[in-house]
Amino acid sequence: MRAYTKAIQALVVAGLMSIATIQLAHAGLTNDVPSCYTANQIAQRGVLYDQLIYVLVDQTVQLDPSLQKQVLDNTRAMLTPGTKFVVAEFSAFSQGHYLNVLHTGIIERPIPASEEGDVVMSRLRNFHTCLQQQQVYAQRLAVGSTAEVMKSSTSTLAQSDIMMALKTVSTAVALEKAAHKVVFVVTDGLENSSVTSFYAHDAVRNINPAVELKKAQDNSLLGDFSAARIFVIGGGVMQPATSGSTAARNGYRDPRTLMNLKQFWTSYFQRSNAQLVEFGEPALLESLSY
Repeated sequence: MRAYTKAIQALVVAGLMSIATIQLAHAGLTNDVPSCYTANQIAQRGVLYDQLIYVLVDQTVQLDPSLQKQVLDNTRAMLTPGTKFVVAEFSAFSQGHYLNVLHTGIIERPIPASEEGDVVMSRLRNFHTCLQQQQVYAQRLAVGSTAEVMKSSTSTLAQSDIMMALKTVSTAVALEKAAHKVVFVVTDGLENSSVTSFYAHDAVRNINPAVELKKAQDNSLLGDFSAARIFVIGGGVMQPATSGSTAARNGYRDPRTLMNLKQFWTSYFQRSNAQLVEFGEPALLESLSY
């Protein structure tokens, strides 16, 4: 029996590794985390997940180590049993960069305690072990890919189509049947596209929220997140200017500019059927929650 258990565990580990390597070309298109129900030949009990965490990282944003740690810690904490995760990156549809889903995975819910008696004991033990390994693997996959995106982010990209990326992602989020949905957006919130730019003279522009929201509406850039909760980290972050005032060269952001930026995104998400729970300027003051 012990040998059998070790064999099953080895099979699960091998499956996890094969997903990460052999199917790399298809990463993000399907569930990148092996099923413990399938591995142990146990019939699925109910829904596998009722929570969704969608991590969307702006490739044009460079966060300091403290903010990067906050991103990774919050992502890891959301990856609990009964959760589906998606990790994606975006910038602009040019320069070899585009909206790209890196990994998708499901951390399965356990068998209800009232139904465990229907499962052979040896399989049940292996199943419990598998679920523990599955969660660890999923956390490493999601957190690792998020870290890699932030590590490769650069401020040299000329454009950032934030609203277009959000609209596209909203469609996928709305299609999800999960009861609890969270979208974690790592971005400075500084749109810089053919529609509008939140920059002026290498600095953050003090925008008029109502005017910018009308531009978004007129260009069909509003989405539908199906009442998802939104958390943004990195709001207003940008590299210090190379010219201009001392304040600009020191990376200073005046309160009114940040307030208007936050107001725009609050209105944008409200019009996109979502709740902006927090707009980090740049750090979050509360942890993510479903």
